[in-house]
This record gives sequence, structure tokens and C-alpha cells, in this order.
Amino acid sequence: MSLCRCLRRRRRDVGCHHLPGGLLLLLVWAAVGTGAASAAISLPPPEVHARSTEICLNSRLSYHGGWSGAAPDQMLSDVLFAASRAPLTGGALTLYLANAQNVYLYDPATNSLTVHQSGDQRSDNTAAFEIGISAGNMTDAGAAMHLALLEATALWSGTANQLAACPRASATTYANAHWNPATTVDLAASFGLRTVRGFSTNLVAVSSDGSLPAPSTDGTVLLDRVLPSLGFDSSFAATDLNPSQLSQLLWATYGCTDHYASGRGGLVCASAVANYYLTRHVYAVTSAAVYRYHDRLPPGTDLTTRDHRIELVTPGDVRPTLRPQVAGLPAAPDYLVLCLGATGDWQQLEVGFAAMGAVLEASTLGLGGCVTPVTPDEQAGIRAATGIPSGDLPMAVVSLGPPAGPVAVASPPVGAGLTLSVATASAGPVTIRFSLPRAMTVDLAVYDPQGRPVRKLIEGQVLRGPQLLTWDIRDSAGRLVPSGVYFCRLSSTGATRSAEVVVVR
Repeated sequence: MSLCRCLRRRRRDVGCHHLPGGLLLLLVWAAVGTGAASAAISLPPPEVHARSTEICLNSRLSYHGGWSGAAPDQMLSDVLFAASRAPLTGGALTLYLANAQNVYLYDPATNSLTVHQSGDQRSDNTAAFEIGISAGNMTDAGAAMHLALLEATALWSGTANQLAACPRASATTYANAHWNPATTVDLAASFGLRTVRGFSTNLVAVSSDGSLPAPSTDGTVLLDRVLPSLGFDSSFAATDLNPSQLSQLLWATYGCTDHYASGRGGLVCASAVANYYLTRHVYAVTSAAVYRYHDRLPPGTDLTTRDHRIELVTPGDVRPTLRPQVAGLPAAPDYLVLCLGATGDWQQLEVGFAAMGAVLEASTLGLGGCVTPVTPDEQAGIRAATGIPSGDLPMAVVSLGPPAGPVAVASPPVGAGLTLSVATASAGPVTIRFSLPRAMTVDLAVYDPQGRPVRKLIEGQVLRGPQLLTWDIRDSAGRLVPSGVYFCRLSSTGATRSAEVVVVR
């Protein structure tokens, strides 16, 4: 539906970078705030709900109030875990949770909360809880919130007493003024129990000219099955998307759904005051041509209408010309170029919503997807390569296609391609980087000099490619470890890599 008004305007100077491959990022626990340190509060494991990605996209809408009652811990766990599956572009990500008791920091590695600030600091005391996202850039904040909103929808089991949510500018401003965040909260949302409309499979994204086949509003792949293995692939097979796949991805990115917001046709993602800033600014680059995507009837500007069509911009394959224009852009069969007519916080958040929708649906379809942010210096080159109009400002490129399969005929030696590096000294969170040659089950943990385990960081399946996470220099009980030498050990299928880390406090 719409973001609430009065978003505090400010410019962020934090840069962002693209990390190819699957990105697994642990959220940093900050030792700040006025509340006393406390042990971690474990949340129940995230549940799997029998709702497809598509039906959640088609049914999601924002509610601006009317909440009552506290939400069970299971709901907190499910929504926080979903949000933690972002970011898209490699920025650091911190999640705050405020309820009637305290403001907490969320650690996805242990699915637990620690008190950040004591007392009730909700901007709306009728809300069950509020979530604040600090991502370092607005695109990643939007991506994380989009997943949280979709997961809240997946929790519905009827219409009465269900979890609803609304991203709110007032909540964002309040969080920055009252939560004592370590870094600026980019976006906050209120969540509460109330009567909701319920699920809808009604298709309203019907092509007026037959240029796109009808997308599906329900499917067999559950949203909660996709989230744990959400892929940010940057290596693709040289196979073009078929028309049905392209149609489905465009709809999941910025297509119309069965609701209205302020009299305007609602979309799969939220929009500030239902302004829908990416309207006429989403482009598909295929091997055949560059197309503009329209979710409104011709000429494509009336937000009260609904459509699902593409318009030819530039014939021919421009992908070889496009790729050199964007640093780090992988060779992919298809691209979505997300543009804006003017920049701003609301607009940037919407880029994150749309980009996350594309990657989420790609993973649901068994495809790969990754997002590369565009710098101002790259915008003119993108327009020249694609024929995108001069009034459009490219903000991000989503690479899409089937993930590349195994290349080698013989199996590589055990441990080949497994790398690990750790910061050698730190007075705060320690950055850990590792890379996997393929998706595999790994065990990553920190040990003391006597070989005793200090903290388990990862135990499970991880996607191939470069990975980045942080260790907050706390042990498994949430206590800061003493200064000294520690060892980070990465193990998988008989191969082990170790690195020393010196903690200085």
C-alpha cells in the first residue's frame, strides 16, 4: 500500500559495494545504548508456513493502524529471520526490535535478542512491536523490509487477529531520536494484530496488448522454503529467460496486485504515499532487445489503471555494450535496470523493494539473481548503451538467469577453492571473509588457544562464492571475550582452513 508521510530527509554518505555470489552476512551486535548488558534471549526457530512466494506478493498490503494485542515470539522470530536474509548490495545490516519491554538487537546466527535499551520505546504503543533497519544504504533497507512485510503476510491463517504491518516515516524518525542506534535507522515499521483482508489469487496484471503472458499469483514453492536458501548468484549459464519467466520476474519486481492504495492500483511492493516512483522506469535487457515494463495502461502514467506489458526501446542485443558500463556487472542472460525520475529516500527504498522482489522470485523459480548498485558516474554510460531515455536515472541492475552448473568433468580436490581470511586485530566486531567453490555444508567457529569452542558462527548449507560475516567478539553466552589470541576455523567435507585473530579491548 503506502509508506506513511513525513519521512525525515537526510543524505547518507556511507558507500556500498557489490559482493558477487551468495552473500551471507551476520548482523553485528553493538555494545551501545543505555540498557545494561544481558544474556541473549533465544527465539523459537523460524517456522515454515504453507504460503507460496507468489500468493504473498499478490496479497501483501500495508495497514496504518487498528492494532491490538501483543504478538507471540514465533511471529517475532519469523519476521526478523526473513528481514535478515537481505541485504542485496553488500552493506552492513543491523536489525532492532522494540516492544513494550525494551529495544533489542537481533542476532540471526543464534536467532536471539539482546537488550539494547531498556523500557518501552515504541513510536506507537498500540503496535505489538516495531522493527528498525540500519543498512548503510536505503536500497538494502528497502530490501530487508520487503522480506519482513512478505513474511508477515505468510503468517496469516485467516482474517481476524492476524499480523499486519506498515513502514512508517514517523516510526523511523522516532527510532533515531529514542533508540540510541549505533548507526542511523534507515527505515522502521510498526507491526500489530488486527483484521486483514486475507489471501487473494485474483490476477489483475493482465497484458493489454499480449506482449507478456499472464503471471502466476500462486505457486508450489513456499516463501519460507526459499528464504533460508535465498541465492545471490553472480555466475550464470548462457540460457535466455523464456517469456513466461520474464513475465513472472517483471510482475514480482513491480507488478499490479489485487488491492488499491489511495485510489491507485497497488503493487507487489510498498510505496511512499502510493506514489509508485518506479512507474515507467523499469527496463528489461534481453538478447533480443531493451524493453520498458509497464504496469499501467497506455501511456503508462495513470496510477489508477493496471496493465502488464512491455514496450520496445532498442532492438538488438546491447548486453555486451552494457556490461562494461557498470563495475562488477556479471555476464548474465537478462538484466533489469531499475531507474528513477528523481532521487530521494522514498525513491531509494522503493528500488530496494523492487530489486528484492526480483531476486526472491528468481530463487523461487530456480534461477539466480544478484543486484549491482549504479554510481552516478555510470548512469550516462548505461543510458547510451541501452537507449534508456535521458530523464531516467539508473540506480541498480538486477542480473538474472539460470545459475551456472559444474564446469569441471572430474571432481576438484577436497578443499580446492576453500579460502578463509580474518582481521588480525580488532577492538570491535571482527570481519571474516571466506569463499566456497560450490554450495556446501560448512562449520565455522571461533576457538580459544586451548582449542575450546568459543562461538559457533555457521553450521549448515552455504551458497558458493565469496561470503562475508562478522564476529561480535562475544562467546556463545553473549559475553564479551577477553583480549587475546583466538582461532577461526572453517571446515567442510574433510577440508579445514584456520586463521588467527587477535582481540584487543
